[in-house]
Amino acid sequence: MPQASFAQSTAGCEQAAFSSTVSNASAALSTMNEENKKAFQAKLLALKTREGWTDGDYAAKATPFVKDATIAAFDEGNKALLEKVPQLGGTVEATAALPVGDSGRRCAMLEDLRGLMARVVENTRAKWVHMQGKLDSALDVSRQAKAVH
Repeated sequence: MPQASFAQSTAGCEQAAFSSTVSNASAALSTMNEENKKAFQAKLLALKTREGWTDGDYAAKATPFVKDATIAAFDEGNKALLEKVPQLGGTVEATAALPVGDSGRRCAMLEDLRGLMARVVENTRAKWVHMQGKLDSALDVSRQAKAVH
């Protein structure tokens, strides 16, 4: 997946640049989540089939692949990062409160916002890598166990 870049030029530090940064991150997250969700669900279904899980067992057996301490930490980290958005100009009110002539402060806030959004995207990518890795490992272990028997 191509890395999203949020560290573009600070030449324009007006509200549109703040909105664009949030929109770009949102689009990157949506694309990443959609692509990974499809692959993840396909692997989970393959594991269900290979292991012979019933439909009734599926939710309980699939839960460890979507909920663990690492996943919770990624989610909490993103929540904490996103709670900072309003203070970094992620809202019209935050940037409108700055004096028009205060471009240095606006640009600093914009760079902070870009860095924060890049971290959210990276955390989400790492979360998917973790989840996909757990599933890949389970599929590999399952495959090896079937080969032995």
